[in-house]
Amino acid sequence: LCRLKSDENDSFSNWWLDKAAMTNIILSFQKRKMLKIRYCSNLTARYQSTSSVLSRSHLTNDEIRAHRLRIFNNERQIQMERIRRVEKIEVDVHDPIESKKLLMNKNLSTPYHCAQHLSSILVDRSCLALIDDQHIWDMNRPLDRDCTLKFLHFMEDQCEEQNRAYWRTCSFIIGYILETAFKSNYNVELCSFPPPQFQFGSFAYDAKLNLGDWKPNRDDLRCLSIQAYKLRDLDLRFECLNINESVAQEMFAYDRFKLAQIPHMLRLISPNDNQTRLTVYKMGDCHVDITRGPLVSSTKQIGRFEFSSIHNIDVPSYNEQMQRIQALSIPNQLHLHYWTFDYLLERAKKLNRASIPTLAKLKTSENKTENSQ
Repeated sequence: LCRLKSDENDSFSNWWLDKAAMTNIILSFQKRKMLKIRYCSNLTARYQSTSSVLSRSHLTNDEIRAHRLRIFNNERQIQMERIRRVEKIEVDVHDPIESKKLLMNKNLSTPYHCAQHLSSILVDRSCLALIDDQHIWDMNRPLDRDCTLKFLHFMEDQCEEQNRAYWRTCSFIIGYILETAFKSNYNVELCSFPPPQFQFGSFAYDAKLNLGDWKPNRDDLRCLSIQAYKLRDLDLRFECLNINESVAQEMFAYDRFKLAQIPHMLRLISPNDNQTRLTVYKMGDCHVDITRGPLVSSTKQIGRFEFSSIHNIDVPSYNEQMQRIQALSIPNQLHLHYWTFDYLLERAKKLNRASIPTLAKLKTSENKTENSQ
């Protein structure tokens, strides 16, 4: 920046002035350089933040589903690794086909595994289990204590719990179909589904389809229905998992409606639990969603499945207009004349008057929402 001459005409004072000038120039240059670096750093930070928001907004439905599945599988692996020692439990099975006492693995063996030890008929037809004559249990949920076990199916005289679980499962399936039936550039935002209420003649899922003023015709609804039949052939099992709030927020980080629901749906899963948790279910390696359950054993138990209608609904809690997607189905164990089913399907086209999604924390009952699920 400055070059000192060493000839005899230069005096010490001139040299000192030149040195002071040089120092000021250097300091000024460094100051400008630091300001430029700081400005560039702020600009980079702002750009990275904007880029992150854009990348989230441009995720496809498939990428969002893959993210949920990845978090579910990671958390499942972590919980499995916490089981340091395999303990044995005694499961006393009471069933007309075969009754037997089984020695199973605590927190690992499920009612489905118990059925595998007894009969293929129990494996195929059992949709739920009854533990100690009072607790409804998922077929794929690990047993955590000594207990009595009874298998439940759809042909029993008293099967209200089975029917509720079946319609709840069908609502769960609607969520998967909505995320996979449309092209990836259509961002379908799932919200929740109301609890099954038979008096309305249909089960439903509430979502924001973001399809403009699309009005589905009969062929469109039929195309959606075909997706359900494909699931039946895949025989996908339903697996539940209890997760804490931080894992839930990570799992549903790209689902704004579900992210808002999490604080309202946390609960103590068991009396021995000192931390509130959220229950989520996974269908095969395809789909993860929030529901308290229980759900049926497998998609193989799905019978005739038809989408009936799609209605617009106003949802004040989210300040949004959403769509209520409705459908009707019967289990594969039940045989119904096509004319009777079509008659019920016409009734299922009417708007389902079940409670709309809400963020209010409500008590779980069948005349109110299970906090939407």
